[in-house]
Amino acid sequence: MVDKILKKKNLGEFIEYLEKDYAIVGPKRKADEHVFDYIDDPAELALDYTTTILPPKKLFFPPREPLYRYEKVDSEVILHDLSERWDKKRVLFGVHPCDLNGLLILDRVFNDKFKDPLYLHRRKNTLIICLMCENPTEHCFCDAMGTGPTIEDGYDLLVTDIGDRYYFEPGSRAGRGILKWDLFKNATKKDEKEKEAKVLEIKNKLHSDFKVDGLEGNMKGKFWSRLWDAHTKKCVLCGACNFTCPTCYCFDVVDETDFTGEKGERVRIWDSCHFENFALVAGGLNFRGGRIPRIKLRLYHKFCYSIEQRGVYDCVGCGRCIQFCPGRIDLREIIKDVQRR
Repeated sequence: MVDKILKKKNLGEFIEYLEKDYAIVGPKRKADEHVFDYIDDPAELALDYTTTILPPKKLFFPPREPLYRYEKVDSEVILHDLSERWDKKRVLFGVHPCDLNGLLILDRVFNDKFKDPLYLHRRKNTLIICLMCENPTEHCFCDAMGTGPTIEDGYDLLVTDIGDRYYFEPGSRAGRGILKWDLFKNATKKDEKEKEAKVLEIKNKLHSDFKVDGLEGNMKGKFWSRLWDAHTKKCVLCGACNFTCPTCYCFDVVDETDFTGEKGERVRIWDSCHFENFALVAGGLNFRGGRIPRIKLRLYHKFCYSIEQRGVYDCVGCGRCIQFCPGRIDLREIIKDVQRR
C-alpha cells in the first residue's frame, strides 16, 4: 500500500472518524507542560509538544491499579475480579519514537516467562499512531541510544509533519485499513521528498557527544569505582527519575482495607529502587540501605542487567530523568565519565 497524505485542516475530521471505534488518547497541554490524556475535543490534541511529564507507560501500566476487591461475608472471603474495568479499544495518537521504543521494551518485560494479562490486554486493544518528533529538548539523547528520531517498526501508523499536511506510513493491517478512508490522498514523489527532508532536518537537531558502544563492559569494570561518589551526592532519592522513565517497571503490591477490616482491595502501585524500603526484607535487613548502592542499581539495570536479560539497553534517551531531577543529575555526564575513564 502506498503512503498517504492528510491535509492539516482535515485533522479534526480524522479524529472524529477514529472516535467512532476508539477512545482517543494523545498529548494535551497542562499548564506549561504536556501529558498523555483522553481527548474529548480534537482541538485538545497538541501535536507540537516536546515531551510529556509521564511517558505513555502509564496508559498500560498505571501508577495505581486495583487488582481485585475482597470482602468477608460471615466466615467466607469473597473475591471480586476487577477485569471488567479494563480499558476499551483506543488510539494512542502522537507518541514519539523514543517513547514507542520504551513500550517495546516493556512488551518484553510483561510478555516474558511471567505474562501480565492487564498490560497485555491494554496493548492488544491500543492502536499506536507514532509521530516523528520535531522539537527534541535540550535533555534528549535518543540519537545516542539508537531509539530516535526515526523508528522502523512497532507502530500502526507513522506520521510526519510536512508543512500544511501530514505524511502517513502504515505499519500494520489495522493502519492500512484506516488509510483506506477517502479523506486520505496518495502521497506523491514530491511529498516523499519533503518527508525525507523533514526527517533529515530532525536528525540534524540532535548531536549527542557520546556513544554507548561498549558501555556495558565499561560499567562492569567500574562497579567499585569512586566515580559514583561524585555523581550521586546530589541525589535526594525522590524517585522522579524512576517514575518519569519510559522503561522503569518496578512495583509493589499492597492490601488496602476499610476501618472494619471486612472489605478491601489488593492494589499494584509503582515503586522506586531509590526508596529506602525497596530492598528491605524480613528481619529488618536492608541490603541496599545506602544512597550509592540504590542509585547504582538503577544505572546498572539500565545499562548492564538489561543487556543480559533482553539484549537492549533499558534507556531510550528521552531525557525526562534529567529534565525532572531536582538535583540536576545528568545521566549523559555519567555515561561520558564511565566511557572515558
